[in-house]
Amino acid sequence: MEDRRPGPKPRRLYVRTARNATTAPIEPPSRHSVHRFVENLERVGRLVSEGPLTQPVGHLLILRATDLAEANRTLRTDPWQDVVGAAYEVLEWDTHEFGSGVNLDPAPARGSGRLTLLERVAVFVRDQASATAWYVDVLGLKVREKDAETGFVELSLGRGAAALSLVAPRVEWGEPYYSETRARIGHATGIVFRTDSVEALELRLRHAGARVTEPARPQPWGGVTLRFADPDGNEFLAFQTESGHPSGRAGALESSTQRRTGARPGGGRAGRSRPKADNPE
Repeated sequence: MEDRRPGPKPRRLYVRTARNATTAPIEPPSRHSVHRFVENLERVGRLVSEGPLTQPVGHLLILRATDLAEANRTLRTDPWQDVVGAAYEVLEWDTHEFGSGVNLDPAPARGSGRLTLLERVAVFVRDQASATAWYVDVLGLKVREKDAETGFVELSLGRGAAALSLVAPRVEWGEPYYSETRARIGHATGIVFRTDSVEALELRLRHAGARVTEPARPQPWGGVTLRFADPDGNEFLAFQTESGHPSGRAGALESSTQRRTGARPGGGRAGRSRPKADNPE
């Protein structure tokens, strides 16, 4: 029985894998039994994600629990436990160093209007076709969905990631929608990318003729940031953590940059009003 008394909620993630451990095909449990079990996990706020495995054949499930013992108790009615020939394993996911990528707080009840996924963010462009080519060729995004009839284009870094929707104003929308959309082209988007090398990204952008609005700049929090714009002037921020810096010189670069430009430790610059240092974390 789920404990609904006040107190700390489960804050750890556990990964359950059930996979084919033989050379012969296995007989998975019925979809109905799996669906019923997963629905119950979601109802009590334990479920994070689940889905089939293809190589090897099986199933993966991520759930919340306070410790491994509780995770095993929660899984005692899991239909995959009884599958002959399946290797069944429950592992604790260490989320402290890099994070889990998910909200560890139990979700609100179903039907309460909860947010389930950040699906896409709109970026407004003048010419959708040329903008799509730039985002694919220069930034390396992939077209995830496209509808020529409606003009819908969605790009992302991969399945499961939030997407960018490139929106070009259309006269047939009428006013004030057409004018409002045009006015949103060429501004800071507030969208932040993470990269494994700010320096390499800046070099790639410059070789592609892209506009770098602020070169690589070390930050007080230990990372390095870069601001750049697409051909329509929409500005983005990319950052790299200190641990990912190829030369490990984030602190030294920050000091030399401050001496050369007159930047203050807080990210300001002498004689010029400037926003605080970027901190995407």
